[in-house]
Amino acid sequence: MGLIQEFQQADTERRKEVAVLVRETDAMVKDLHKVSADRRSEVATMRADADAFVGHLHKVSRDRRSEVATMRADADAFVDHLHKVTGDRRSEVSTMRADADAFVGHLHKLSGDRRSEVATMRADADAFVGHLHKLSGDRRSEVATMRADADAFVGHLHKLSGDRRSEVATMRADADAFVGHLHKVSADRRSEVAAIHTHVWDGAAPIYRGAAPRPRATAAPPRAAAPAAAPAPAAPPPAAEPETPETVALRDVVFEFLADHPDGARLTEMEQEFGIARIQIAKVLHGLMDDNKVEKRDLTYFAI
Repeated sequence: MGLIQEFQQADTERRKEVAVLVRETDAMVKDLHKVSADRRSEVATMRADADAFVGHLHKVSRDRRSEVATMRADADAFVDHLHKVTGDRRSEVSTMRADADAFVGHLHKLSGDRRSEVATMRADADAFVGHLHKLSGDRRSEVATMRADADAFVGHLHKLSGDRRSEVATMRADADAFVGHLHKVSADRRSEVAAIHTHVWDGAAPIYRGAAPRPRATAAPPRAAAPAAAPAPAAPPPAAEPETPETVALRDVVFEFLADHPDGARLTEMEQEFGIARIQIAKVLHGLMDDNKVEKRDLTYFAI
C-alpha cells in the first residue's frame, strides 16, 4: 500500500506543477499582451506551445493513473499470495510443533532408560572397585610372604658355603628382582584402583564396598623355601602346580584385556602390555582356553 500512496502523491505533485505552469503561462500571455502588439504572433505561438505542453502534462497524468491502477492490482494480488503463503506456513509450523513434542517425549523416555542403565553401571563399578580393594590386600600379604620366603632362602644360602658366595650373590640379585617385580605388580594394582576411583567417583572413596568379587580359585598355601641341597635362580612355578592368587589375577587381567580387544591380540602384544614372560602368559591363555573363555585363531587369541 505504501507504493500506491507514493504514486498518488506523485500524481498530486504533477497536478500542482501543471496548475503552476498554467498560471505562469497565463501571466506570461498577459505580459506579452502588454509588451507589444507586434509580438502577438509570437505570443500566439508560445500559447500554442504552452497548450501543447499542458496537453502533454494531462496525457502524462492519465498514463500515471493507469500505471497506478495496474500497480494497485498487482499489489492486491501479491497481498492475496502472502495470505495464502502465511496459511501454508501456519499448517507447517503446527506439524513441526507436533513432531517436536513427539521428539521431546521420546527424549524424556530415553533419559529415564539411561538413568536406570547408569544406576546399574554404578553398582557394577562399586562391586568391581570392592574386588580391586580385596585383590590389592591379597597382593600385599602375598608380597610380604614371598619377601619372607626370599629372605629365609638367602639366609640359608649364606649358611651353605663360603665358596658359593658368588652364586648366592647372583641368586640374591634374582630374588631382589623378583621381589621388585612383585612390588611393581602391587603398585600397578594400586594405580589401577586409584585411576578407577578418579574416573568413577572423581577421587572420592566409594560409599558401598560390600559387593562380592568375582569367583576365584582357592589360593594355594605359600611355597616352602627351596631345599638347601641344590640352590638355583628363582623361576616361575611349573604348570602342574596349583594356581596361586597371582595366577588367578593374571587370568582375570588377560581375559579383560582380550574382551576389550574384539579384534584379538597376539602373544607378543600381551607380553609387551603386561611385562610378563611369554611362557607365563601362554600358560594362562591355555587355562582360559580349557575353561572355554578364550579361543585361538592362527596366532591370535580372542575372548569368547
